[in-house]
Order: sequence, then structure tokens, then C-alpha cells
Amino acid sequence: MPVSLSRRKFLKVSGLMATWAALAACNPRPQPTPTPPPATARPGATPPPSPVHSTLLLHTLRRLTFGLTPDMLARAQTIGLEGWLDEQLHPEASDDPALEARLAPFTTFAMTPSERAELERPAQAAQELIAATLLRQRYSTRQVHELLVDFWTNHFNIFIGKSQCRILKTDDDLNVIRPNALGQFRDLLWASVHSPAMLVYLDQATSTNEVPNENYARELMELHTLSVESGYTHHDVEEVARALTGWSVTGRRESNLGAYVYRPRVHDDGEKHLLTLHLPAGGGERDGEMVLDYLAAHDWTARFISAKLARRFVADDPPALLVENLTSVFKSTGGDVRELMRALVTSVDFQSSAGQKLKRPLEFFVSALRATGAELAVGQADRNWRGLSNWLRLLGQTPFGWPPPDGYPDYAGWWLTTSGLLNRWNFAQQLAANELQGVTVNLKPLTAEAQSPADVVDALSQRFLGEPLPEDARAILLDFASTRALDQNLPAIAGLILGSPHFQLR
Repeated sequence: MPVSLSRRKFLKVSGLMATWAALAACNPRPQPTPTPPPATARPGATPPPSPVHSTLLLHTLRRLTFGLTPDMLARAQTIGLEGWLDEQLHPEASDDPALEARLAPFTTFAMTPSERAELERPAQAAQELIAATLLRQRYSTRQVHELLVDFWTNHFNIFIGKSQCRILKTDDDLNVIRPNALGQFRDLLWASVHSPAMLVYLDQATSTNEVPNENYARELMELHTLSVESGYTHHDVEEVARALTGWSVTGRRESNLGAYVYRPRVHDDGEKHLLTLHLPAGGGERDGEMVLDYLAAHDWTARFISAKLARRFVADDPPALLVENLTSVFKSTGGDVRELMRALVTSVDFQSSAGQKLKRPLEFFVSALRATGAELAVGQADRNWRGLSNWLRLLGQTPFGWPPPDGYPDYAGWWLTTSGLLNRWNFAQQLAANELQGVTVNLKPLTAEAQSPADVVDALSQRFLGEPLPEDARAILLDFASTRALDQNLPAIAGLILGSPHFQLR
């Protein structure tokens, strides 16, 4: 159906597009060379944060959260960067009752797979899991944990649209990814290979001694542990597949649908050789367990996981020395994710990497919600979820929505398309204008003290970015902000900042 635009609306949209195009041409602010604070201070006075510390704090919060918020920035400034990082790396030490209250309406989390399979709406479990994921990313005070949950969810990717994964992925999220996101890699790998959702998704559940299925064995080595660069062969894939025969999932005819089960009658109990590992005949379920321990401790696994973490949190093409240093930490700690993150964040490469990572669509989506203080009403997933899920599809990244096993791409080149950027800009404008179903945004309190266009631009820049805009971008927005009354221009100004390169980078 064609859309009819009035002349006035056409001119408004044209003006917005022209302003957005001008902002897009501005380079994000280069990181300044910090200047040390003065050596002298009043006796007994608390010295202000140095520019070095302030810049690093802001960069760290941008990179290690789903979006900067005034409360989180104030908390970090109060307890210091080291205190904030330590707090974030130990999420089990603090409660988040406000978030738990928001999650309370989701009834499918406490259900068994059998109960989810009998729901009147077959998509309810998947909808609630996706909606709860967004609520956690938007509201959780444990932001580093949520980012690592997202990282490992992508690493051990499971497409929620395949077969019974729609009712099994909930348990994978609650029992596999979340409890192990900051633990030992071996424990996470072990939990994943026993996950019914994973075994169904990669066809391991149907693998038998007569017809071994190689799908999971291949992805276990290529995507979960060694990487394709390690030089494993097709023979190694075949041997891993043999070692894992009999690892399956209970079906509808069994009493507990959707549980891990080992079926010894369909296990290949012959002798096996893969890489440098020898499995004697008669090993049974222990064959698969020995393979897992071997892969989890392998040097190539240490290197692969370290490189992925560096790519995720530092740069699309991470420095080789950083990867080597993280690999050493992986080996010395047995793959302790908490220690890997600490080493990564305290590295010179991380500290000098501001602006080197583009927000993927989900990060942009959630960070815009957090920046504007948007309130989500997705407790009833079937009512308000449709509009938000449509936007996530347009932007290109719905949680658990990537069909191949390799997970959503983590480099800017994949996402920097004309349509992708336009969809981001359109989303930012609709969000700022409070036009999204299930989302409430009120920008007026954010600029309550503003008396001029410059005040509005500066207040929103500080709120969304944590710092003022560079002068070239600020001048462009001031020209636009001066064209109409402030209250009329407020949503457009906010949308332009959210759609600008300065907000798009982490």
C-alpha cells in the first residue's frame, strides 16, 4: 500500500535525512592523549579523577555493557574502575530484585520440556525466552555477565526455530550458558555437550553406531574448540562422531521428554584414534568424556577462544600479542573466563581500542533503550512482542535467530550496509519519538534544565554518549536544533544522536 506524505512531512524527513547524512560523515571523536593531573593539591582534599582514568572508565563501560546509563556511570565513578570490574566479574555476590520482578510473569522458565510441548501457543516458550533476554540486557545491573552470556550463546549457537529447540533452548540458557558464563571453559563445554537443545540442533541425538552423524563432531572441533586452523582431518571428525554415538535425548514416548540420555546399545565401542588421543575399545560413555577433556585442554582451543574474546571485546582484527597473552592465561588457569576477562580489560590493547568496534544490531537496539531510559512492557510476549521482534529482524539480529551453527558475525564489514544503517536510523527516530509498541520513552526529563538548542544538544549528548559531541557534529546538530521550537525538535535531535557514528561505536 503506497504511503502518502504531506509536503510538510516530506520537508521534515528530507531535513532529517540531510542532517543524518552530515553526521554520518563526521568521524567519531579520536581519543585524546590524557594529561596527568597537577602534582599539588590542597591538604586533605580528594583529587579529581585524572583524564587518563576518566577516559578509560568511560571506554570500559561502553565496551563492557549493553549501553551506558547514568546510574552505572555514577556507580563506577564512586567505587573506581577496579572496584567496578571486580563487582561485575562476581555477579553472584549481588542480587537484582528489580530485574527478577520483571521476569516473574514468564511462566515457561519453571516448566519441563514436556509441559512446554503441551502449551496452547507453541511459540510461547521461545517468545518468553527472547523477551526475557532483552529485559536482562536492558535492565540487569550485571552487565558484564549479560555480555558474556551473549558471547557464549553465540559461540555455542543454537537456532531456536529448529525442531524441539523451541522448547529446549530455555533449559540451555538457564542451565548451560548462564551458570558457566564466567566459569571454567571445560565446565561450559561439558554442559553444552550434555545439552538436549544442542544435541537436537546438531543432530547428535540421532547418531548411532550403525549410522554415526558427523554434524556435531565437526562443529565441536571447528566452532567450539580447536578451530578449522588447527589442522584436524576428516578422519578425526569420524572418530569423534564414533566416540559420541549413543549420546542422545529422550523422546515423547519416554517419561521425561527432552533430557540427556546415554544409550549404550547404539554406542560404537570399538577402538578409536583422533589427533594424539587413543581411546581403547570398551570405553562406553567415557569415550565422549575423554574427547571433551582432551579438546577443552588443547593448545589450539586456548588460542581459538582467546582470539574470539579479543575480537569480541577489543578489535575485529585483534593484535597477535594480545591473543598470545590471553592464550597463556587460558593455559595457566585452565580456561578461567573471569581471569581471561581481567587480563583482557587490563591490557594496553583494550585500553587503547576505543572506537574500534561497531555495535552489532542487538547491542545498538539495547543500548538505545538504555540510553533513553526506555521502559519495556513485554511481560505479555504475545501482545507487545510482535513490534519489537519485527524491528530486531529488520536490524538483522534476533536473539537465538541465526540458523547456521557459526553464530552471528562479529566484524563490522558484515553489518555496515546501506539498508542496515538506514534501519538503525529509522529505529532511533521511532524510539525517540515514542512510537514503538511496548516501549515508553520520555525525553523531557532528560533536558529539563535546557534553555537553548545548545543546552538540548549537550544534555542529550552527555546522556547518550557520556561526553559532549565533537565540535563538527555538535555544530551540525545545533543548526538543525535551531530550525524549530525545542519541544518540537527534541525527538528528532535525540534520534539523530542515536543514529550517529558516535553512538554506533563501542
